Amino acid sequence: MKVVILGAGRRGIRLARHLVEENKDVIIIDEDVDDVNNAMSRVDCLAVTGSGTNLDDMREAGLADADAFIALTGSDETNLVSCGIAASEFKVPLTIASIRNLSYGGSNGVTHSLMGITYIVNPSEEAASHIYQDIERGIYSDIISFDTTSLVLYNVYVEKDSQYANRSVRKIRQEIKANFIIAALNRNGEAMVPSGDTLVMPGDTLSLVAKDDSVETILQTVGRRRQKPRKIAIVGAGEVTDFLIRKFTPAQQRNLILIEKNKDTCEAMATKYPSVLVLNADVTSEGIVEEENLSSRDLILCLTDSDELNIITASYAKHFGIKNSMALVTRNPNYIRMASHMDIDSVISTQDVTVDSLKKFLHGRNIASMHSLFDGQIEAFEYEVPKTGRIVGKALKDINMRGKGIIAGVTKQNGTTTIPGGLYVVQTGDKLVLVIERRYAQTIQELLDMSDDKSGNMSDDKTTNSKEVN
Repeated sequence: MKVVILGAGRRGIRLARHLVEENKDVIIIDEDVDDVNNAMSRVDCLAVTGSGTNLDDMREAGLADADAFIALTGSDETNLVSCGIAASEFKVPLTIASIRNLSYGGSNGVTHSLMGITYIVNPSEEAASHIYQDIERGIYSDIISFDTTSLVLYNVYVEKDSQYANRSVRKIRQEIKANFIIAALNRNGEAMVPSGDTLVMPGDTLSLVAKDDSVETILQTVGRRRQKPRKIAIVGAGEVTDFLIRKFTPAQQRNLILIEKNKDTCEAMATKYPSVLVLNADVTSEGIVEEENLSSRDLILCLTDSDELNIITASYAKHFGIKNSMALVTRNPNYIRMASHMDIDSVISTQDVTVDSLKKFLHGRNIASMHSLFDGQIEAFEYEVPKTGRIVGKALKDINMRGKGIIAGVTKQNGTTTIPGGLYVVQTGDKLVLVIERRYAQTIQELLDMSDDKSGNMSDDKTTNSKEVN
């Protein structure tokens, strides 16, 4: 599969790195020479200097035989026009544009068949959806929810005195009476899919896939308690906040406090969401926590345009009694690693959730959602088994992934969900939760017959967070 990416920024480079590691043919195009050189120094792919609105530059970038074109510049207009050129002039079958301004198509996305765009992705909406899912699940540390199943994936850090420490994966599953599976393990920055004989050590981070009704039991093993927050404080009234508030019911909105220092923005948000208590204040001002009784809040969401302010506020708030905190990171992904040492419960990276959404579209029509773990070394995704799938009728024990991946959960067509054993027989329409090492993505795709050809990418299926143009 050949993919051309317009934009050598953080998102473009991160997406390119992931696709290259999956043995995709990737070319990056950008007008800035320095950004092009930076891209080639960081990713093993071709990068060329050129404009996404110039036919000759697009031809030089390889659009003539590209399977997909993804526009990720900072300009909505450039992304729209370049996708239009890719679709009309070069007949690229799959075009994806990053669009922030909803005025191009209103609340329902880009208008019908606009400029040949197949999908649009709004980074702010992607981040808001991720945050809302975290809140609904009532878990705050690296929680992953899937689109079409009630299964969840979350990370557990293994302390020295943990009942996970110094035990094999098989022994842990025998001792803890819950429906879960240890799908991935990260040790000293190296991630893998473990076998039953793998010994879990103190300092490891485990990725568990569990049925929703088993979450309470598993959290008790690590000294945590599940609690869905009711009273929420939000700092910052930007696009992510706007998308997020829309997802709450009017009753839920009455339990929200929104803190924003720009007076005009406050007035606009108060008019738009009359059930929300909107405060015109600077969260860094002395006494704001006490004056507004923020310590009584179950959760604080730090969603300003400043990564630094979000991280500092989320950490600082915990010292005043706020039970849980989340911080949004939009520019510097290095803050994600730092946050784990600052008592912040969850850090949401706009860059990461956007790249995950883009990859979902590139992996074929049977992929419902896709997420990256451990700096992209591990991927977790949903795969709906087609009628022609070569694994239909096979027991899991006969699908030999050779330690490269694991089928961690199954949702059947009737909606029942299970953590399967080796005797489970795959059926048409099953939605499988797979956890794989990304370096083996191509091998797993071939094993499961997960086509990523042109027809497979042109899915008619709607997605929850991003919008498709018919």
